[in-house]
Amino acid sequence: MQRTNVPDSGISDPVTPHRAINLIWLAPSLLSLAWFLANISAVKWLLSSFVEIPTLYKIVIGFLIVALVVRSTLNSVSPARPYGGCANEEDRPLAKLSQTIAFSPNFVLRRYPLLLMLGTGICSIVLQYIIDIKQVSVLLFILGTYGLWGFFAEPIFWRKNLPIAGLLACILPFNSQFNSGLGLPARVITAQVVEQLLSMLHIGAISSYDIIILENGIAHVDVPCSGIKTLLVGTLFLLAATWLEGRKLSLKWLAVCATNFLMLVSANALRVTMLVLVVEVFKQPTYAEILHVPLGIVGLVGACFLSWLMLQKIPKFTETKNNKFDSQRDVEIFKNQPLAKPVIITTVAILALISQLYHVESQKLAIAPLTLPKQIVSESIPLNASEQQFFGSYPGTQTEKKKFVSGNLRGSMLTVASTSWQTYHAPELCFVASGIPVNRIEKKQITPAVTARWLSLKDNQLSATYWLQSRQLTTDNFMSRISSDITHRNHTWVLVSILFDSSVNPENHEVKDLTTNIHNAIKQSLKGEINEN
Repeated sequence: MQRTNVPDSGISDPVTPHRAINLIWLAPSLLSLAWFLANISAVKWLLSSFVEIPTLYKIVIGFLIVALVVRSTLNSVSPARPYGGCANEEDRPLAKLSQTIAFSPNFVLRRYPLLLMLGTGICSIVLQYIIDIKQVSVLLFILGTYGLWGFFAEPIFWRKNLPIAGLLACILPFNSQFNSGLGLPARVITAQVVEQLLSMLHIGAISSYDIIILENGIAHVDVPCSGIKTLLVGTLFLLAATWLEGRKLSLKWLAVCATNFLMLVSANALRVTMLVLVVEVFKQPTYAEILHVPLGIVGLVGACFLSWLMLQKIPKFTETKNNKFDSQRDVEIFKNQPLAKPVIITTVAILALISQLYHVESQKLAIAPLTLPKQIVSESIPLNASEQQFFGSYPGTQTEKKKFVSGNLRGSMLTVASTSWQTYHAPELCFVASGIPVNRIEKKQITPAVTARWLSLKDNQLSATYWLQSRQLTTDNFMSRISSDITHRNHTWVLVSILFDSSVNPENHEVKDLTTNIHNAIKQSLKGEINEN
């Protein structure tokens, strides 16, 4: 018996439509689920930090979302037309400016959204292994999510509004948490750059963490001086100008973006250098306080203006035949490859698996209890209130504070063991916060194995020293500790800070013996062994 086909109704087989709907939603659901699992840490961090976003940031975020919705609504009023085409384009000027979103659960793999999603996903995994900065992971997650949405949205509309995704990606992670994440390495780098600039002017200076120590004073590179806020505002300006003027994202635009970045960083370094010179060399702190904000504004406005001038050389986004050809090519790039979607879903699922395995492993902190040799008489003492507050924010950190007596030497020692560079801060900042002024900091080779920072405190009445130590390296430089994550991920480091009760000479043999004994005890602790000598 021959069955009659009913092509218009599609109800010849009552089971087929239900199965077809399930199959249509199956692929995008699996892809979206795998993508969010691959970025679950970024999602959690974003949700937890969203409540801390200032009101101004929330207003800007709301404005961007409303702008995108309004723009999509205006696009949707144009008459229905084939995907990637435009009906009566010669008679409808508005149609030449926009395309409909054409959202559909039956997603289409396209080149640019695919490159953006997979590129950000892979970069996020790699950067987590190299240096885990949550703000960068969230930024990449937002851009990658916009790439995922590009499988469902109309190609030209997606490409024209890519700067909005960049704006949201910059605003959401960088709200009130400037003092952590990128803020720390930015301040360290700024301090070291200023140190080099001062040395070119034949001014002796040494940078430590985020402060600059000159021969006659100390200049602190605080959070505003890190340049993160300036860099954020300058980047937001460039993205907003790109979107409002309809500039086309291209390699030329990336060159403008890179130039804008360098100008903002350079302007901030010059500002800090001038402030240090005014305060510590010319001894005019009042003028420095007056110039602090104006110098920052001048540098920001100047960099933004030059970036805007360069942006005028970037062609505007227009719906030409080439754009339509590119959109059609994006639609058809995987048209004859039925396994493309399963392969992409599997790839994202593998990224999710790698991400989950990494986060389970990264929580480990392998270090044995610290056991000092018998010639060092020690007694544990509690952390002060500020130390408890700071280290309490990092549950995986192990801290230990002791009083010690070794021969004629007396003092206290603080050790901080952690796998995260963000848990460390310079001891001299604690001394200053505790009311102990720092007069001088030097780099000293105390023993052949220990290069440390040597501090003269309280009008040279006290001395102190500190270093950072891992199983492979001992250093006095916080930047070296940060950069070591590139090749030594998840290795435990210990910050050793020693405060003597009097002024001592680093060349003293008792100081050398004490340093050697403590260094060896830390070394054994990092190996998981207990020193029984």
